[in-house]
Formats: sequence, C-alpha cells, structure tokens
Amino acid sequence: MLQFTKRTSRYFFHGISTTPIKHQSTLVKLRKLQADFQCENGKPIWLKGGLSDRILYGTTVVLCYIGVLMTLVTIYDNAKPSSWKNPTC
Repeated sequence: MLQFTKRTSRYFFHGISTTPIKHQSTLVKLRKLQADFQCENGKPIWLKGGLSDRILYGTTVVLCYIGVLMTLVTIYDNAKPSSWKNPTC
C-alpha cells in the first residue's frame, strides 16, 4: 500500500511542480494581474477584477436581500394564528 501511495503521489506531483512554462506571455500576464490586485488604489479587493466582479458582487447582494426578505415573510406567515390565515366569513 505504501509503494502505491508513493508512486501515485510521485506521478501526480511531479507533473505539477516541474512542468516548464511554454509561453512566457502567460507569466507576464499573471505577474501584471498580481500587481494590479496588490496595488493600493482604494478599491475593495472584490471589485478589482473589473466589470465582471461588479456584476457578480451586485447580483450576490441583490440575491442576499431577496433571501432575507423571503425569510422575514415566511417567519411572519408562520407567526400568524390560524384564524388569520383562513377567514371563516
């Protein structure tokens, strides 16, 4: 069992750690992206990605508000007595 584990880990981690970068432009883009995220420009980190981050953040906030509102409506509906729910007149 130990030999299997050693061979498996050697197989998986060998390819990850020693693979040479084929395109230097990818490394340059990654370093530029890291520098953009690390610069201090007053923006919160969750909005530094651009338009897509703003859309995702706005959607998340709206869905959270809808969820809280639906929770409050459910609590209100369940808190009402039965006589309020089904009027007998």
